[in-house]
Amino acid sequence: MEFMKSIVTIIAMLIALIGYIPYIRDCIKGKTKPHVITWFTWALVSFLAFGIQFFNQGGFGSFINLFMGIICTVIFILGLRNGTKDITRTDWIAFMLALIAIGLWLIVKQPLLSIILVVFIDIMSFLPTILKGWKKPYTETLITFAFSGVKNGLSIYALSSYSLVIVMYPA
Repeated sequence: MEFMKSIVTIIAMLIALIGYIPYIRDCIKGKTKPHVITWFTWALVSFLAFGIQFFNQGGFGSFINLFMGIICTVIFILGLRNGTKDITRTDWIAFMLALIAIGLWLIVKQPLLSIILVVFIDIMSFLPTILKGWKKPYTETLITFAFSGVKNGLSIYALSSYSLVIVMYPA
């Protein structure tokens, strides 16, 4: 069973990579304008979620979050060059709430509360991109988000054990 989950993890990472190649390509071309606050926070949260899942028996499937942290970091770096520069007050508020939640997450030492905070952080991190995408829909590469949905489903299956803590934030 673990071998199968390892294979599914690799497939999920490949799907993520396939989904993010157009996004990264479009970032380099200047077509897609990543919101740096979103991608920075997602990178940070992905790395932290990897740690929480891995040390709570998430197994090989938890490495998807590590992989996503790397991808988000690449997109954040590309965003510094070609990303959205018009950061609004709402973006800053969402970012500050995400940072406060990250601080709480690291302090509480309660896995369930921590993962609830991670989901909150993820939502707050996505808010600037949602608002930007609403105003400027052609500054995002939609196919990437579709591939992410498939990757998330596979990520859940690939986890070694299942609990609300581990499954609530798949990757």
